[in-house]
Amino acid sequence: MPKRLADPIRRFLRSEFARQGVLVFVSTTMTNLFGYVFHFILSRKLGVEVYGALSALLGGFMIFSVPAAVITTVVVKYAAEFRATGSTGRIRALVRRAATVLGGAAFAAAFLGLALSGTFAAFLHIGDRAAVMLLVIIWCLNLLTPALRGVLQGTEDFVSFSISCVLEAALKTAFAVAFAFAGFGLEGVMLGWLIGTSLALAYTAGVLFGRYRNVAGEPLFLDYRRLLGTSGGVALATLCLTSLGFSDVVIVKHYFPPREAGLYGAASLAGKMLFWLVGFVPTIVLPRATSLAASGRQPLPVLLQAVAVVAVMAGSGLFVFSAFPSFVVGTLAGKSFAAAAPLVFPYGIATVLLAALNSVIFYKMGIHRFDFVAPLAVVAVGEIVAISLFHASLIRVVETLIGGNALGLAAALYRINTPVVSVAKAKAGGAAA
Repeated sequence: MPKRLADPIRRFLRSEFARQGVLVFVSTTMTNLFGYVFHFILSRKLGVEVYGALSALLGGFMIFSVPAAVITTVVVKYAAEFRATGSTGRIRALVRRAATVLGGAAFAAAFLGLALSGTFAAFLHIGDRAAVMLLVIIWCLNLLTPALRGVLQGTEDFVSFSISCVLEAALKTAFAVAFAFAGFGLEGVMLGWLIGTSLALAYTAGVLFGRYRNVAGEPLFLDYRRLLGTSGGVALATLCLTSLGFSDVVIVKHYFPPREAGLYGAASLAGKMLFWLVGFVPTIVLPRATSLAASGRQPLPVLLQAVAVVAVMAGSGLFVFSAFPSFVVGTLAGKSFAAAAPLVFPYGIATVLLAALNSVIFYKMGIHRFDFVAPLAVVAVGEIVAISLFHASLIRVVETLIGGNALGLAAALYRINTPVVSVAKAKAGGAAA
């Protein structure tokens, strides 16, 4: 191998990014494997129409999970900065405040969500309201679980973080499949998911409270003006990313017949496999970029490494989608979904663009730069409008996704190489970098 090529590869393999990446990649692969088993079994057990309802519920869950994603991102950023400045006592205070405030918010949100569950079920044309109500409770728990897991991520404790993620995926799949085969249908799937999430929450909380129980507490002084600005930027960025990634399934379920919606759900599942294949990359990028920027070091190499990993791994998967689309969709969802094969490769293109966009967005949030949010919001809204107005066929919807994700990536790359201003001198309790 030429020396000019070998040296960068050696540096990458010895980097902190690579060491952490291997661990998170393994756990992400296991999580995705359980997710694959979840869909592999349930798509066959539930049938095309009921599986279409499940896909719509999953898409809706992802869209309404934006608040949890925003909170988690902010928690990761705080935890990463507190770790960089050696403020263990503030991490302890962060854990306790997150548990108290978000626990109360989850309890209050449950009442509103349950009251509106009938409206959600009617919009998605789902007759099983109990399944929607269970999803509401899962969403409420999701306000708390990822945020506590975010402390593990921010402090770069990727061992406990990985165990928490894999545990939730494994238990969710095991209970959901068991209840489905017991004859409880869509409602049983949601109940199994709820049990898995609850047990993963118990594990994560136990790790954190056990670790910081004997740590001396420090005051958690927060610059609320800066926190509000950071949260607003993260919220808009996360909302746009979630909309670009998941709103299409919900819109298709609303406008198309149940069978076509089920076929589209299978194509979306295939595409998302590429997205989750490289889902470990932003997990590492966010705390690393935050820590480097906070200490005055250049974080851009982290992004370059991340984009290279996405290009190689997701690009390889895209080749498989191009060569064997029928095999891909048949393996994932079953022979009854074979008609979705023509959608697999184009949906894969849309997903690879989304994966690259995801990494860039988390990098920019890590270095506290939100100049991409406004144009990205225009793209996200435009995509929803375009799909709603021009949905003559499923392939037309996928083509709209490709265009929207490409424009979103271009918006996020704006000013990507602008020098980062160090926040190392900022007060640890007030910085929300």
